[in-house]
Amino acid sequence: MDRITFLDNARQGKNNWWRYLLTSITTWIGSFILLLLMLIPFIILTPPTDMDINPDKVTEGITPLLFIVTLGIYYTLSFLIFYGFSRFIHHKKILNMINTVNRFNWKRMLKGAGLWSLIMGVAILLDVLLNPSSVKLSLDLPFLTLLILSLIIFSIQASFEEIFFRGYLMQGIGLLTRKPVLPLFFTSVIFAIGHFWNGENMATSLTAVFNMFIFGMVLGIITLGENSLETAIGAHIANNILVTTMVNGVDFMGDLPSMFTRGFEPSLGVPYFILPFILLAVVFWKKSDKLSLIFKTQHRLNETPYIPSEIQCLNCKTINPGISTYCMNCGEPIAQECASIPRKLVAFLIDMMLFTILSGVLLAIMMFLTLTIPNPDILSPELASGIWIILTIIIILFYLILMEKNGKTIGKIVMRLRVVAEDTQKPISYQQSILRNLFLVADMIPFILPGLLGLIVSVKSDRKQRIGDMVAGTIVIRD
Repeated sequence: MDRITFLDNARQGKNNWWRYLLTSITTWIGSFILLLLMLIPFIILTPPTDMDINPDKVTEGITPLLFIVTLGIYYTLSFLIFYGFSRFIHHKKILNMINTVNRFNWKRMLKGAGLWSLIMGVAILLDVLLNPSSVKLSLDLPFLTLLILSLIIFSIQASFEEIFFRGYLMQGIGLLTRKPVLPLFFTSVIFAIGHFWNGENMATSLTAVFNMFIFGMVLGIITLGENSLETAIGAHIANNILVTTMVNGVDFMGDLPSMFTRGFEPSLGVPYFILPFILLAVVFWKKSDKLSLIFKTQHRLNETPYIPSEIQCLNCKTINPGISTYCMNCGEPIAQECASIPRKLVAFLIDMMLFTILSGVLLAIMMFLTLTIPNPDILSPELASGIWIILTIIIILFYLILMEKNGKTIGKIVMRLRVVAEDTQKPISYQQSILRNLFLVADMIPFILPGLLGLIVSVKSDRKQRIGDMVAGTIVIRD
């Protein structure tokens, strides 16, 4: 199979932009309004004992198990509304958002659930063995109640989220581009942002967003690589059940009667964001050819592949016909040698050294300002840190975008490399430069080993392209 047919399913039914907007808003907000209307009789029948309507005290009255039941009602309503709008507004079948064969593969779903349960189970066991004082075991009636509720409710919730994000939304965004990695990235970002409220404070909220971005990316890659959603659905269901019933890993739900109750000591186990990559490696063991499709331009059915009408000679800058092999002016070969991964890596490290020096200078300036301005209301250390981070990111992005628009950063100049358009070998546009560098976020995954994903993709690519290159349609060549 030489294409991702899962995304082609989006072409069935009606796909006007307003249908996607109406369905999305009604699914998420309409169900919330319906839930509030359903709760009005209970609120009336159980009035507060005093006039204090502090929101914190109101939420304290909702037990964690009752909160999970309410969450289950909300997602059931969302699923039903989504089904109705998909059927009668889009004229689409839910199964077309799940796979390309029109029948649900239960074995594949159980495989996803089993693999993720095994991976998370081993991680939890390591955590307990390495730091046994951080947990206490509780197997009682409240835990069994939580387990039963989780099996029912999270099966509905996780299935719906996968169908909406990795099915409906990813297929919809796929209509706008022939690059599968774009809908994969954007749906993962939207999915992750929705988990911001899972934390109790800013630090835990940002951690939740980061973890769910990685999890969403991996589930999306599995979906595109397998041309089906069942494995992702199974893994997502298992994840939500285990996170809730085993370790109470969702802060906003309160103190759930989970099996392992964490204490105050830090965890020494495997970081969560590493686990999805283990799942990815297991699912696509000896099947890397399926992954390569995700980073290639997909020509739509019955569409003639694009052939460039002209191509530029990098030696004399002459514009040649797209079918040329040698330059008609200087006779040099048109096809240039793609830069090797070691040369690209050295060029990147040189740029990183420059960024480190620049970041250090900015940090010194902010520290100096913090010390010279004694009033914390004007410039607190926290505010200074935030300004330093934002300025560093902005300067790095501007440097990369502006320099690569002209083909070279300082690191590439030293290593004699150049970024050009993949098809024409002309200088890249600002749009290509912006896309190429924004997708450094994806290439730098898993961050603890910066650039590991981008390096793996480059090794597997025929033209040594990282994810950003594939999205932007660029290559790095020897200059």
